[in-house]
Amino acid sequence: MTDKKINVLVSDRSIHPSGIDLLRPVAELTFLEGYAAPEVFAAAASETDAIFCRSGIVDASVIDAAPKLKIVSRHGVGYDNVDIDACTRRGIVVTTTGEANSQSVSELAIGMMLYLGRFIRRANADMDAGLWERTSLLGTELFQKTLGIVGLGRVGTRLAKHANGFDMEVLVCDPNLDADTVVKHGAKQVDLQTLLAQSDYVSLHLPLSPETRHIIGAEELSQMKESAILINCARGGIVDEDALYTALVEKQIAGAGIDVFEKEPLPAGHPLIGLDNVCHSPHIAGQTAESLVRVSLQTAENILTVLRGEKLDPGFVVNPEALAD
Repeated sequence: MTDKKINVLVSDRSIHPSGIDLLRPVAELTFLEGYAAPEVFAAAASETDAIFCRSGIVDASVIDAAPKLKIVSRHGVGYDNVDIDACTRRGIVVTTTGEANSQSVSELAIGMMLYLGRFIRRANADMDAGLWERTSLLGTELFQKTLGIVGLGRVGTRLAKHANGFDMEVLVCDPNLDADTVVKHGAKQVDLQTLLAQSDYVSLHLPLSPETRHIIGAEELSQMKESAILINCARGGIVDEDALYTALVEKQIAGAGIDVFEKEPLPAGHPLIGLDNVCHSPHIAGQTAESLVRVSLQTAENILTVLRGEKLDPGFVVNPEALAD
């Protein structure tokens, strides 16, 4: 990196200042508004060396409009809003922040299990209405229940550790791991059908890809226990929301904790809003004070590492092919 300042395009202003402050001494920063469309990115990208990307869509049109672009640094672990193939063809590396938000995401998954299993929504509404209703709020414990984790990556691994602390039995479906690796995390490797049939809680921790889109649909939901709860703090597209709505209203499953949706921000009148057996939140799993500092700093560090010509930690790299000589 020379003495000349680099040009960094920042996807929105909601980024924690820790990472922004790290870049300021060496970078000219251009800020977009959140959830920017590709044409907005493209219009601002002609001199861009790096994109600091939290929200919005970085597709092939953005890549084509940015001849100097060297890195798209994702703020978080998901990357379905970035055209990976287009970046790879241009030799543009795409990075994520590894496990910087794993603790916060896994904690929210546990929180949703407790919220739904102990009827906290209804208990709170009753109290607000002046009621003191105890006998009908018969909850269930996490203790010795079975948790099925689909995807034992960084977040799934952390969640398994939390579940072990509750003395839960942990089942894992992750074809990328062998049984011995899963056992090291206090869990048992099974296929998806077995996991769905045996779990009291099913928590999804997968990236969104063509292979994982709607991996949980009507057929999979029908295989779950009627008393089971589905948790999705990963990516909205991995669950068929129409099928989930049907399963919830027809009591095929007991409840769902949903932090992510197929379309974000969520359109008004979305059918999952208002159901009393759903805990929903606006994609806040990584939204803790501690996590935002870690993620912001790591996103900035990845940019600086690439533009200095230094070697990235392979755990942060989505498309290592882009780094090939």
